[in-house]
Amino acid sequence: MRILAIKLKQIGDVLLSEPALRLLKEAYPEAELTVVVNKYTVPMLKHAPYIDFIFGYDRSLKKLKPYARLKEEYRFVRQWNKKVYDIVINFSSGDRGAIYSFLTKAKHKIGIYSQKGLFGKNRIYDAVFSPPPTHTVLQDLWLVTKGLNLSFRSPQVKLYLSPQALERGRSLLKKAGANDKDKITCIHPVANWLFKCWRPDYMAEVINWLLAQGVKVVLTGGKLKKEINFLEQILKDVRYPVINLAGQLDLETLGAVIAHSDLFLGVDTAPMHMAAALNKPVIALFGPTGTVTWGPWENDLTYTDFTSPYKMKGTQSLGKHTVLQRDWPCVPCGKDGCNGSKISKCLHDITPEEVISVLRQKLES
Repeated sequence: MRILAIKLKQIGDVLLSEPALRLLKEAYPEAELTVVVNKYTVPMLKHAPYIDFIFGYDRSLKKLKPYARLKEEYRFVRQWNKKVYDIVINFSSGDRGAIYSFLTKAKHKIGIYSQKGLFGKNRIYDAVFSPPPTHTVLQDLWLVTKGLNLSFRSPQVKLYLSPQALERGRSLLKKAGANDKDKITCIHPVANWLFKCWRPDYMAEVINWLLAQGVKVVLTGGKLKKEINFLEQILKDVRYPVINLAGQLDLETLGAVIAHSDLFLGVDTAPMHMAAALNKPVIALFGPTGTVTWGPWENDLTYTDFTSPYKMKGTQSLGKHTVLQRDWPCVPCGKDGCNGSKISKCLHDITPEEVISVLRQKLES
């Protein structure tokens, strides 16, 4: 038996699909499980022991001239579509996943209902569903259980890291002056979307407080110029030395650095989900994003149904994780800042004192 799972989404989305993919293998242990994702998200599943084959789509192919792109697109499909699949399950509603599902000619195709994009794509599937408005982990799990009539399992999100990556992370921290006996807080203060970011001066104030407590602070961030510039705004107000690894880490090594940390502080980004999957206490600053869908997943709780463990908005804790968010009528709006400004007033309204209060509780426990 052969199963194909398609998840052409962002890094965090792919990581949060891990429990649903694991359930597929548990339900069909003898089946060959192949997964297709975007290339840059492959590290989220690369070392999952139950996945037999994983293929990453290179989105840069879209920049090629038409003939060259068509040739490379065909080559990519041929990599994973040489065999006949018994089941195909597409976890996203986009056109590409639908086209891939159609090309497989699988015996049973499961997808998500969509009113956008390619006309008639819902008819590609043998079973099409609309997942309930709940947490992303539960939406993916719901699609598997509903589409294949499987029993619900209380999910844990797992990020599998190689021993080599873990050693790289340990070596980087040791070289920077942090060892296993230190209290280490990993702070990822920046996102690709700046409307998800907190005020730089506020973050600097929190970092100064942590350093004054004797906590080692490790700063991480992406390689984009706008992210580096944002971190520089933070660092100009930081009074003590920090371990700045921003722009220096691939995804696997970032996961390893988080794994060697004691606490994670950040905004609504994939590294936040990585920290939760590694069972690190998370403090997350949320603005216009719906916590009910994207809050850090708590692995140590038991889930008996598909109801999200989070409320739609507001400051709340779930197990060892805490989300700080305003309970304003306009939250969550899902917009890129107030009036398109790329600045979310609801997020900037959170004070350093609020964050420090939660940090103090986490560090004491």
